[in-house]
Amino acid sequence: MSQTGPPRLLKKIAFLEGKWDVVMSVKPDPNADWIETEGNSEFRWILGRTILEQLYDGSMMGQPFKGRGNLAFNRYSGKWQHTWGDNVAAILSMYEGDFTEGKLAVTGKEITPGSSFLVRITWYNITDDKFDWVLETAHDESDWVPTMKAIYTRT
Repeated sequence: MSQTGPPRLLKKIAFLEGKWDVVMSVKPDPNADWIETEGNSEFRWILGRTILEQLYDGSMMGQPFKGRGNLAFNRYSGKWQHTWGDNVAAILSMYEGDFTEGKLAVTGKEITPGSSFLVRITWYNITDDKFDWVLETAHDESDWVPTMKAIYTRT
């Protein structure tokens, strides 16, 4: 019989559970300055503690920014899976990756009118009360450029 219920590796992300203050910086263009904004986020277990859901509420470039993500470990593929949707992009993004050397990094592909690009999201510098987060984009695996970064501090 195959395993069911919460995979043991979910313990690696248990530190995320709770409420966080977020200082986020966005760089909409590689030549632009970083634009700083603040928000808050809550991570909570859903579906029998098998998925960690994130709710985000803040602003981005002067507009309300609300998002929802889900983070899980797929015991069959051995990969971490992350989904994200928000009111700005108005799409559901899907990512997959690994948790190694104290960093959780997931990648996915976004498709926009006339182009596509890769996205890599990394959670790092992880402690019980603080962590850093960065979203990078690239056209291939060698030219990653940070476009969003954040510092999460537990409330």
